[in-house]
Amino acid sequence: MHIRSKRAFALYETMADSSWRLSSSPICDSVALSVIFTTSDTNGQLIAFSKSSPKLESHQAPDQVISWRKYMRSTRLLLSCVVLFAFSIFAAGQAGTGAITGVVTDPSGAVVQGANVTATNTATGATRTVVSSDSGNYNLTSLAPGSYTVNVEKTGFPKLVFENVQVSTSLSVPLNAQFQLGTTTESVNVTTDTLAPIETEDSQISNLVDSARMRALPLITRNPYELVLLSPGTASANSSLGGFNVNGERERNNNFLLDGVDNNDTSVPGIPGGALAANPESTEEFRVITNNFNAEYGRDTGAIIDVVTKSGTNQFHGNAYWFGRYEKIGGARDWFNRPQDGPINPYDRNQFGYSIGGPIWKNKTFFFFNHELQRFRTSLTNAAVVPTQDFRNGIFTFNGVDDNGDPITRTIDLTQGSPDNQAATASYELFNGSSVPDLPPDPTMQHMFSLYPNPTTPTGDGYSGTVFFPNDSNQHSYQATGKLDHHFTGTETLSARYGYNDFKDPNPFSSAVLPGNVGAISSKAIATGAAANLISTLRPTLVNSFTFGYNHIFAGFGCGGLNVLDNSFPVDEFGNGTDVTMSPFTSLGCGGAGVLLSDGQARKTGTISFSDNLSWVKGAHTFKFGGDFRKVNESGDNNFNSRRQTDTRLGTLTGGTFDTLSIGVSDAALNDAIASYFGFAVTDLQAQFFDKAGVRKGTDNKDFRQKEGSFYVQDSWKVRPNLTLNLGVRYQMNGVPYELHNNLSNLLTDPRSFPVVFTTVGPGTGHQLFNDDYSNIEPRIGFSWDPWRDGKTAVRGSFGIFHDRVFGNLFGNARGNPPFEQDYSTFVLDTFGNAFDTGAFPTVPPLQIPSAEVPDGALLAPVIFDSHFRNPVTNSWFFGIQHDLPGNVVMDLSYVGNSSHHVFRVFDANPPDPQRVADLVAFCSDPDNSFGCSPNQVSSLNLYSGADQGVLPFNGVAHNAIGRNTFSAALNKSDGNANYNAFQAKITKRFTHGFQMQGSYTWAHSIDDANDPIVAATGQVSFVRDPLAPELDRGNSDHDIRHVGVVNSIWEVPIGMGRTYWSHGFMGRVLEGFQLTGIFTAQSGRPFDVLGTRDSLRVGRVNRADLVGDPFAVGPSNASPATKTFFSNVTAFANPDFDTIPTIARNQFHGPSFVNLDMSVSKRMKIWESASIELRLEAYNVMNHPNFNNPGDDPAGIGNQINNGVFGQIFSQLGRPDGTTGARQLQMAAKFVF
Repeated sequence: MHIRSKRAFALYETMADSSWRLSSSPICDSVALSVIFTTSDTNGQLIAFSKSSPKLESHQAPDQVISWRKYMRSTRLLLSCVVLFAFSIFAAGQAGTGAITGVVTDPSGAVVQGANVTATNTATGATRTVVSSDSGNYNLTSLAPGSYTVNVEKTGFPKLVFENVQVSTSLSVPLNAQFQLGTTTESVNVTTDTLAPIETEDSQISNLVDSARMRALPLITRNPYELVLLSPGTASANSSLGGFNVNGERERNNNFLLDGVDNNDTSVPGIPGGALAANPESTEEFRVITNNFNAEYGRDTGAIIDVVTKSGTNQFHGNAYWFGRYEKIGGARDWFNRPQDGPINPYDRNQFGYSIGGPIWKNKTFFFFNHELQRFRTSLTNAAVVPTQDFRNGIFTFNGVDDNGDPITRTIDLTQGSPDNQAATASYELFNGSSVPDLPPDPTMQHMFSLYPNPTTPTGDGYSGTVFFPNDSNQHSYQATGKLDHHFTGTETLSARYGYNDFKDPNPFSSAVLPGNVGAISSKAIATGAAANLISTLRPTLVNSFTFGYNHIFAGFGCGGLNVLDNSFPVDEFGNGTDVTMSPFTSLGCGGAGVLLSDGQARKTGTISFSDNLSWVKGAHTFKFGGDFRKVNESGDNNFNSRRQTDTRLGTLTGGTFDTLSIGVSDAALNDAIASYFGFAVTDLQAQFFDKAGVRKGTDNKDFRQKEGSFYVQDSWKVRPNLTLNLGVRYQMNGVPYELHNNLSNLLTDPRSFPVVFTTVGPGTGHQLFNDDYSNIEPRIGFSWDPWRDGKTAVRGSFGIFHDRVFGNLFGNARGNPPFEQDYSTFVLDTFGNAFDTGAFPTVPPLQIPSAEVPDGALLAPVIFDSHFRNPVTNSWFFGIQHDLPGNVVMDLSYVGNSSHHVFRVFDANPPDPQRVADLVAFCSDPDNSFGCSPNQVSSLNLYSGADQGVLPFNGVAHNAIGRNTFSAALNKSDGNANYNAFQAKITKRFTHGFQMQGSYTWAHSIDDANDPIVAATGQVSFVRDPLAPELDRGNSDHDIRHVGVVNSIWEVPIGMGRTYWSHGFMGRVLEGFQLTGIFTAQSGRPFDVLGTRDSLRVGRVNRADLVGDPFAVGPSNASPATKTFFSNVTAFANPDFDTIPTIARNQFHGPSFVNLDMSVSKRMKIWESASIELRLEAYNVMNHPNFNNPGDDPAGIGNQINNGVFGQIFSQLGRPDGTTGARQLQMAAKFVF
């Protein structure tokens, strides 16, 4: 790693060979120390500490070398001081733990110094004691979430006892204690409600999802992260990642923590849950911090999702459970699946598992274990277009209509000996100058045709038919989580957790193209993660927390049926075969599935993290110091285009489809049907077209590395008993990613020069992928004010600066740059080959040696980075009021805003050159031009590589500009901007009288000028549409959802044993344990673009349309019984004039709204006092309300593009996270709990 400044990595880099010295500090006043920290061997082993202390006995040598074990406590204190002064590592802070804080006063309201405050965990017996300071303040930090009893004692006053104090993760619970008059032998029990407290200590916006809601609320996939959407400021993302946007930030910008350690997929962020999945039975709770989190948190600009795993207690507890869904039990049809369409697609999902936890050694050691398995089977009916038997035999029949619209049929019989065959032979001899008697069918093509099954339904075109086949997905997965907690002493606690996830499915996307799983994209994923946390109370006012974290992901994708294809075509020297695109027939291979998967993809991603955090209470101040270091690894290969992508549509000049009715057997335009039959197309393709595999290495395996570190200082300052300031600053350093073996390059020279040469980057090369960014300083300031000093109102506000990181998938796409796996092709047009002399498939070309120099005319598509690439930065602020209303209701109203800069976006760095476009416009505008501007002639003319669509009335190749060396160039820059403004409201009804409810509402507007650089929203593209005028893309964000309202509730029906009604007797037993829960969601539509059909700005990309009328007025539409109409007047749109800016802005229109109600009813029946059975029935989309996708979500992706037969129409409704229908589904469950 090339680093100019090593301050941020001081501890990491000095562990190989270091020697440094520390002097005393106020925090470390118990030891005056002179330290020698050495690691003399290559393993970095800690050898000794040397210290002198004023507290040593007189006979002890002041420089005595002490052993690690004997002075463990002093050493921990020493290490805490090292953290304080070195600031070597970044922050997990209070992640995974909570705190209790307050002020102790006497009956008159004066502060009390020296009061003992003891918190006892009611489940484990663990205790923590602190002493109130001279300002009366106390702070119990780093407490495990759970229920506590808090005792406050001071000589001369009765003891105060607070019971059932609920501590939750990442929150300081305010608990002020006022002594009362009385005798010292008395105890005063104080009633307080700390669930959903008024946050008089914090100035961050957050929402807690506790275990009660995770267990009770309906969750269709049993994924607790679905409940993130209960928080204001959140909305489901409009992309294939399936994540959520928080406060206008991209879904990739959220930070998942699990037991205080990093739990993110660093390569493909945005998928809910991060690296290691969780389930409601293994999760104690999680907190979603949506805005202005304290300086102890960082890494990303979105939300912090802080998850805590369950722990064992002094009582054994556990459960066994099963959840199941089946389409035949309560499943409804969605809006587009009509009864006449046949049965609904089947789905069969079973989730079952068990949990157990308890003591190994009471009050000392505890364990917890959860194991869950999932079996998910679903099936779609796919259709493949296949050739008829006559076509395979060489009899080509074309059905169509003539100029009068009357049916017409044309048949060409090319079987051997037929008159048409003889005529075709003569035509071949004319064009090739050689004689071939009675052309036989090409054996390779015939073998390829044999891969197709016979059609079951004719399509009516005369040469093709359809075969229907089941496309089954069969998922097998399981999760295992284990956790140990041990209390060494009353001042030290160790917690360790390990998790394992396993996922397998041979066809998760139902992507098979032919029966037998041919072309099915298989998936396998294994994730592991571990965390260890040691909390040490060095003194009552000094607590240290050291955390180690590890996660690892293996994710692999394969392609089914490759052996079938490889038995039909030869393989190259690496064993890679050929995929075939053969329109109108179904393409063969995973490359034809639109994902270019080829021979498979696999990656291993892992993060190792260390963090240390020191909390020091001093008077009215609670200081925190700490930091974190993360080492991120990613290895793997993509094998994109490792197989030859052969396309029978484009290899000759004879046309592109099988629909010509006017051809004659001696005509040179016999089209691809005949060309393929004789092997013309395949020969041509091998000779000239898209020979992607010709310039590559045997493997594209890469080993990427990133090193990231940060540190922070934070102070929670109790300025007055009713005013707290949260002050802090953090520094974040994200090292530039590199490839371990320097197999990475970037374009660092002037791209307009010739030749274009790429530069290898990495350690030792003198070059980096982009420059270091040292500007990531993040101040935080906030306040919380209780104006009436009664703990019932909090006026809060804060401001902070936050930075994001560069994710692996973004820079990893540069892996194909020359001289590494460069994928480019050189066109040699109008060249026919000859496969008939041998009757065999052409020989596979030998390997070519990659070069850093790109030859002129190569259609290279590199991924390059701006050398000034930076980390995105967000300035965030909020102002809000919390108030405790009557009836145990808390109201929380906030204005939230942010402004983001240096946002990632991607440009086509090689658009058509304006001068060359002007030259071609002038050339083609002459009606007497010698070429007539026909597609093939312009391509042959080669004024530059292809013609811009805006110039000519046909869809030519759209890319060119800085030179002829590349097709397009994905230039990654960090110059995007965004802003977000919102009103957010949350009403929480605490659990009383068997009922709790929470409702949230968000009005928001998000504006930016860029889409996600890799996974754009549905109907969008990642590239900026006009790279010469990127400001035209400023508009509504892809995630601009204006209104979101969510209500969730839990109601324990007040009948049955122990309830208000029928609380005794037989009926009480029958009716006991009923519970109703639900989640209601209503939100406005997602934004989308309306596109024209031509490149009006002449930049190589279709642009937006013009609005010339009212699209919702009554007028001509494309309505059909099989679709849902969105635009009722398609004449309201038109293509813009050339060289004019479209009148429709980016994402100007919003699609259909979303309304959904999920409910559950359960009944719990006691077996004995500590055991019960629970039966549940859950209903999703209870009312079967159709929630439609946007135009453009159709299979061809053209529903949002004008001037076609499906424009303005909707083809599907939103589905569920597991890919099943969005129509009503029922889920049954049974659970045994003890």
